Amino acid sequence: MEEGAGQSGGVHFGCTVGTIGGDVTGGDKTVTIIHAPPPAHEAAFAPVAAAIRTAKPEDQPAAEAKLVELKAEVAKGSKADDGVMAKLVDGLVKQVPGAASAVWQAFGRPVLHGVAGPVTQNVLKSLGQG
Repeated sequence: MEEGAGQSGGVHFGCTVGTIGGDVTGGDKTVTIIHAPPPAHEAAFAPVAAAIRTAKPEDQPAAEAKLVELKAEVAKGSKADDGVMAKLVDGLVKQVPGAASAVWQAFGRPVLHGVAGPVTQNVLKSLGQG
């Protein structure tokens, strides 16, 4: 039998092949990577991240960690835990008082306003921004 006879495509190895890991292509391989836009709430928190960067260097890591946790909670949408969000907002502003205005503005945006429950709203009111 002629080498490759009866083969309708794919890759032909002219010998016995055991195990192959990864991709095997018979020609050019095209890989398309799609970068999804960041969630809408990311843009709302950009000013908060900027405020954190202006804080004392020793306060920045803890504040950034709180912001990451807050973003993760907000990303849950209607399933977000209002008490957790309120605690994170409060802790963030206590860590970086200069972020109070940015936090207030972030939750004033429609994308976040609907996620903030009554406990978070009370914390936001206590910031003295409204």
